[in-house]
Amino acid sequence: MYKKIFLVFSISLGLCFLSGQQNLNAASADSTTIEQFTPFYWEAISDVDKVLQHERMKDLNKRAIDQSKIANEHYQTAVKKMQNKDYAIAIEEFKSAMKRYKRAKLSPDAYNYIHTNLALCYVSTGNKKDKVMAKRYVNLLTKTIFKQEKWLYNIAIIHYHLNNQDEAASMLSSCIKMDEFNYQAYETLKALYQESGNTKSANKVHEQMQSAQAKQLKAKQRARADKKSGKSKKKGKVVISASSGIEPDINNLKIIGKDDLLQYNKIDKINERSMDQIQLGVGAYNDGVKALRNKEYNNAIDKLKEAEKRLKRGKITEDGLNFVRGNLAIAYLSKGDKRGKGQAKRYLKYLTKRIYKTREWTYNLAVTYYAYGDKEKALDLFKLSTKQDRLYLTPYRNMIFVYTNMDEGKKALSAQKSYEKNRNDLIKSFSKQEQTKYNVTDPYVFRVNLGTYGEFNTPEDLYDEGDLISIPLDNSTTTYVAGMFYNMNEAISYQKQMKKRGYSDCFVVAFKDGEKIDF
Repeated sequence: MYKKIFLVFSISLGLCFLSGQQNLNAASADSTTIEQFTPFYWEAISDVDKVLQHERMKDLNKRAIDQSKIANEHYQTAVKKMQNKDYAIAIEEFKSAMKRYKRAKLSPDAYNYIHTNLALCYVSTGNKKDKVMAKRYVNLLTKTIFKQEKWLYNIAIIHYHLNNQDEAASMLSSCIKMDEFNYQAYETLKALYQESGNTKSANKVHEQMQSAQAKQLKAKQRARADKKSGKSKKKGKVVISASSGIEPDINNLKIIGKDDLLQYNKIDKINERSMDQIQLGVGAYNDGVKALRNKEYNNAIDKLKEAEKRLKRGKITEDGLNFVRGNLAIAYLSKGDKRGKGQAKRYLKYLTKRIYKTREWTYNLAVTYYAYGDKEKALDLFKLSTKQDRLYLTPYRNMIFVYTNMDEGKKALSAQKSYEKNRNDLIKSFSKQEQTKYNVTDPYVFRVNLGTYGEFNTPEDLYDEGDLISIPLDNSTTTYVAGMFYNMNEAISYQKQMKKRGYSDCFVVAFKDGEKIDF
């Protein structure tokens, strides 16, 4: 009897222990502990498939593509050596990759990954002299790399090893702002503050990390509870529509040439000699604009340079010269060669703020800066052009493309929402001609469904309506749709008229390419 009691007690105790262990394991699976992360730990990142993401692939010739492929092979080999801590060999492979990438004549943004990995290799060799090389490569990084969280963390590690503690701390803080659950960044930032004797900041980082862990654990527990109760909702991932974004194309700009070059001068103070030069300059400017519109870039450059020279002799203000210099920058960048980019820089440098008074110039210069390679400036100007005219759709689509290619998903989505909202405003309020003007390439058509009627109850006056369409549903009933409008407000006005005439259930329907759509 006692043996049975002892056996039952043992089994019960075992079950309790097993249940407790399972609960402990479940809790451990949900929580994220500090001990999981080692301060200053980093991993080699490849992203070789993104090296060319900032290049205009249609502008790369066969040699450039072939050289890039060879470079990619060296790059991938280097990353593997780097992961195995064979830093000396990795450096040689990265340099071989660099040589090939340079033959491909890539833009500065393309070298960010290789420069970061080279700097990491140099600070990891243990040789103090190599830190000089690391500093050289980290100074070559462009702005785009600092928007990518995982790369920003590794750059922070480089700065830490170069004794740039403030810079490293700032970058680690930025990583945390990008991802509040980046516990590796918390742990490294905390350790950095502790090393410098800043206990107060170290404690604050520790508290922030604990708060983030608690928030994440709570979210997981809520999700598990919802799943058990059947309340979980599947949230589809927001997808940026590929068709919504279009790459800014400097070769397809609407060239502006009707500006008053004298608008910032006092005409009565221009002497006769200066006026002669101005007239020659205006003539050369008009010829240059015409050549630019015809994509005769070399001719356009010659004429516009002549215009600038004449207008300067005529003492036109810097604000007045904006229009010549803006079109000169467009002409040089439209050629697509390296020398043209250097020449464009000169003209962009001297532009004054007054060039951005109109939507047209703001947009054209946004595309110009994109072609020049300054995506941040381009985005600022795209935004400004939408403020100047919120219903101008092209800048929204350009921003969607640029943000998507910069891995700025949230900003791309925001631009897409703005695009869709304003596009719908156009569709609802503007005529066919205005839709075309604002880049709605396939205008929407609105009609009014008057109702479905049988053989004996069809209103007599129904057949008098314009653009009437009969849609037989079966042998005895037919649906009638009337009117054809490219403006929804006009369709609604027609709908109200028909309701007054007795078609009480009539409603507006939209068509695109002959197909009925939701709107």
